[in-house]
Amino acid sequence: MLARMQISLAALTLCLAGAVHAAKGTFSVNNLPDTWEDGQSGTNQCDKYGKSSQKSQCQNLYINSATDFCLWGPPQANSSVGKKEADVVSYCTKEGYGTRLIPNGALKGAHFVKTSKFVQVTGKGDFTFIGIAKGDGGGELDPHGANNKGNPVGGLVFSRNIEGHEGEFVQIKEWNNFINDKEFSFRGCYGDDAAEYCPHIYDEMGDYFNSPGNYDKGVFEDCSGEPGHKPGIYGTSTFYQGDQRTPDAHAPGKTSNCHTHHTVAVGPAKQKVVKRRFGLRNVLQH
Repeated sequence: MLARMQISLAALTLCLAGAVHAAKGTFSVNNLPDTWEDGQSGTNQCDKYGKSSQKSQCQNLYINSATDFCLWGPPQANSSVGKKEADVVSYCTKEGYGTRLIPNGALKGAHFVKTSKFVQVTGKGDFTFIGIAKGDGGGELDPHGANNKGNPVGGLVFSRNIEGHEGEFVQIKEWNNFINDKEFSFRGCYGDDAAEYCPHIYDEMGDYFNSPGNYDKGVFEDCSGEPGHKPGIYGTSTFYQGDQRTPDAHAPGKTSNCHTHHTVAVGPAKQKVVKRRFGLRNVLQH
């Protein structure tokens, strides 16, 4: 009986692991569906909202630089991230994506780092401007969630600043966004070990643990960087939430070639002219 129970538990563990890491759909930024995941409250076809709209239900997020990125936020004002995590929508620093905008002055600092394993932006702000209730402790948004549908359900992430693919929008399938009313981190990972650089098992550990980096106010910068250590992995040991001893977070990887900006302000997303058979049109650069 015990042997059968152990086999059943092992099989259950494998099934759960497979569910957690089930493959997500692959999408082109120029050919997105209206919705693609059961239970999705928003949309991925965001052109219907024009360049931007504070009523947009767009669930596409872009992370390109310290001056061109998005964060997830509740669709209604004065909301708890934890209670609205399945329905959050995209708020961006640039218009042109069909999303809501992060109002000028909301961001107090933004530090973008591009590495061979991930792109990341961290910083401070007043995120009551994007629907988060004052004093809310926030939470983690990620593409898997408790039921593998992700938070938000149907959320898609793209970047045109991935090493080796600069200027081309590439879908990022492993990512996490920690945000509360005053602080945020967003890390989007790629490559064979993307799930290890963007783990989804440390939701209680917060942004410093999952996305080590610069969170200082008053600085807006784009940097190159080294990936550093994988969160939660220490030599041959892996930390799990609930372990008797909680280790310190890893230090951030080294950064270089930093370029600073005076501030981050709303403006148009980068575009390029694309030739068509019957003329020209402007589209998002990809």
